[in-house]
Amino acid sequence: MRAQEIFVGPIGLRSGWRLLIFLAIVIAFEAAFQEVVVLILKARGIVEPEGLYAMVFLVGDAITLIAVVIATWIMARWEHRKLSSYGLPGKNAFGRRFWEGAVFGYAGVSALILLIFLAGGYSAGSLALHGAALRRATLLWLLASLAIGFAEEYLFRGYPQFILAQGMGFWPAAILISFLFGALHYFSKPYERWPDWASTGLLALLICLTLRRTGDLRFAIGFHAAFDFGAIFVYSGPNGGRLAPDRLLTATFHGADWLTGGKLGPEASLFVFPVIAAMFLAFHVLYRAPSETFGQSSPVLSSVTKQ
Repeated sequence: MRAQEIFVGPIGLRSGWRLLIFLAIVIAFEAAFQEVVVLILKARGIVEPEGLYAMVFLVGDAITLIAVVIATWIMARWEHRKLSSYGLPGKNAFGRRFWEGAVFGYAGVSALILLIFLAGGYSAGSLALHGAALRRATLLWLLASLAIGFAEEYLFRGYPQFILAQGMGFWPAAILISFLFGALHYFSKPYERWPDWASTGLLALLICLTLRRTGDLRFAIGFHAAFDFGAIFVYSGPNGGRLAPDRLLTATFHGADWLTGGKLGPEASLFVFPVIAAMFLAFHVLYRAPSETFGQSSPVLSSVTKQ
């Protein structure tokens, strides 16, 4: 292989280098925005709280989302494509597919909690909040969950999934990104064990299937947001060894870590694996592949080969 071929392929700069440029732009803008937020907080004498607070997630993931959208827009301008080419839904983000994904995600986390409950590992307790505090927490966690869903789906299953698929095919790219998604959870969160890496990786792979079948990220965003909203706020489970101070219930998880997920939360329960398998099967049955899917025989990919 000539030195030039390391960087340039049939469609120009190779996919891996394009991805690195995209990630560099994201990191640069995210760091800049975070610095601005820190300066504003310091100027107002506000100390950023430590813990599982909805506002922390909302601000942090909103910053990530803005950085990712800017980076994707820059790459789209360079590659002469629309943002929708990368699966980003745009103004139709809250269309029917989003709500279908939300129902699917909430049903999945509910089934998981039900299995843990039937095995004696979960007690719902009572309402932890009332009145104005309940309304405020519900709204903030809805917004935070949406921010998480949009930010992580745009970051992992948007441009990176699209551009890596150019170099290695859709499913090899999906497997690699899903493995890295699980690894990121494993190495960046405390108390991690292999079930959380495996479950988050498999859930990411499921989300890749929804992208493949539906053609964009609306279903994936709804699924992701609803799953997290249910796990952290509604069923009030731990995440990374922490409980949300403004959770809905005084719920408790009791029993072995394999049953409850321990400090990691229900995603690390071994019951998550049959639930994920059931979701794969249900989605496969309900959403048959159309004639044109994301990553195959679509105007999105054909536009790449014309460059």
